[in-house]
Amino acid sequence: MSQRLWKATRAVVLAVALAASAARAAPVPTEAKPDESPVSKARKALDQKITAKAESKTLTEAIELLKEVAKVDIALDTTTIQMLGMDPNQAIITFDFKGVTLKEGLKTAFASMNLRCGITATGIVVSTDEGLTVRQLRHRVNLDAEGKSLAEVLKLLAEETGANVSIDPRAKKAADEKITLKLDDAPLESAVRLAANVGGLSVVRMSNILFVTTDANAEKLRPDADRPVGPTPGNPIFGGIDGGFGGGGGGAANPPPQAIPPDALPPPVVGKK
Repeated sequence: MSQRLWKATRAVVLAVALAASAARAAPVPTEAKPDESPVSKARKALDQKITAKAESKTLTEAIELLKEVAKVDIALDTTTIQMLGMDPNQAIITFDFKGVTLKEGLKTAFASMNLRCGITATGIVVSTDEGLTVRQLRHRVNLDAEGKSLAEVLKLLAEETGANVSIDPRAKKAADEKITLKLDDAPLESAVRLAANVGGLSVVRMSNILFVTTDANAEKLRPDADRPVGPTPGNPIFGGIDGGFGGGGGGAANPPPQAIPPDALPPPVVGKK
């Protein structure tokens, strides 16, 4: 073999060896992570710092501006706001934020209008306290709690909807017990109450917080607790017709819905493992 041919052959062999070595060293592609839930995205977005200025903008324009600056979707609960007698396309707002979190900016910007931002199953929403509570607690959920602990079930429901579900530390032992419960298209609050009932615990609502505790402690708290959230408030124009998102309805033509006692809920045909 001539020296020239030997050098060429050696170069080819070396190139093949290097390619094989590089292939072995190359990282194996990892499986793509599933998309974050709207609740998870909203939590991260609210913590980011923003700089934004709005001078004599309508409420609708201000929301659009903040959406563009924060690069996140922010929904305006126009139905509830209109029921307050406010037109989002006419109400004027002014703010000037520099290096504040989106959460603090939203809180400051809309406080004078008695509006606030909150996290719901669909993401960030600007509404009233009651409007946000209803959106969270009346959100429809599916539940399959086969062999899961009550604590795990409640955590998953809270993460899915953005609702505040808190377990009494004194009820931890009961909450760690596994339960069996399956629900389809049920309001979040009803799902939490039924899951707690199957786990031998009770729920009291304090504003937008569902507190899961022992039966005895629930009885002590109940006089100061809020009633279960109703479907929707009465329509302020046409009596007897449900309106949009809100909490209580009201007015002579639209009395608030009667509270449903927790013990009046039908018992689920399920059992504790």
